[in-house]
Amino acid sequence: MSQKISIIIPVLNEAKILEQTLCQLQSELGSHELIIVDGGSTDGSVHIAEKYGKVITSARGRAKQLNAGAAAASGDILTFLHADIWLESGALAAVETALSSGYVGGGFRQKIDGKNILYRAIERAGNIRGKYLKVFYGDSGIFLTRTDFEKIGGFPEIPILEELEFSKNLCKLGKTTLVIPHIHISARRWETNGIVRTTVNNWLITLLYFLKFSPERLAKLYRHIR
Repeated sequence: MSQKISIIIPVLNEAKILEQTLCQLQSELGSHELIIVDGGSTDGSVHIAEKYGKVITSARGRAKQLNAGAAAASGDILTFLHADIWLESGALAAVETALSSGYVGGGFRQKIDGKNILYRAIERAGNIRGKYLKVFYGDSGIFLTRTDFEKIGGFPEIPILEELEFSKNLCKLGKTTLVIPHIHISARRWETNGIVRTTVNNWLITLLYFLKFSPERLAKLYRHIR
């Protein structure tokens, strides 16, 4: 019997891309649930989101928004996504299959919607990160059962890399996996700040996290190098 999946997307001033994201999700959604958690947008994000799913508001901050979305969700399975992605057909069925096969959760294999050859290297690095390091960010999607989400205690409310810390806690519960169909990621961040600069900055922050730099120090550095 198919289980209900709640897709949870945190947003903050995402009107430029949100319509495209939520429209593309509709064909995959079916009888599942879509929850958009707004952190205080001042553009048209809420108006757009209301056309496609359930909209709730929370305090600003990705971890707070993700936890608020989980609290409002009615699904047996939770799937957390960023506001600038879309899922290929069959993605949610693959989530159910993975969980019923004994995995505690995971993410999707990535594709970046851009033609530059550097994007192929970034995709590969992201897939290696998920498969071997067992680290899942929102741009790869994160899925797990509601029961295991509650065991973990939700996303830690830290200023940065809450998804990385969440991944570590998820791995303590059992095996994780990357599923296909792919998740497609907008290239907007790389196009805005430069492919090499954006990628190096992201990898630097992750490396420093593994070297035990505090999330507070990393948040200050992240704001500086952006």
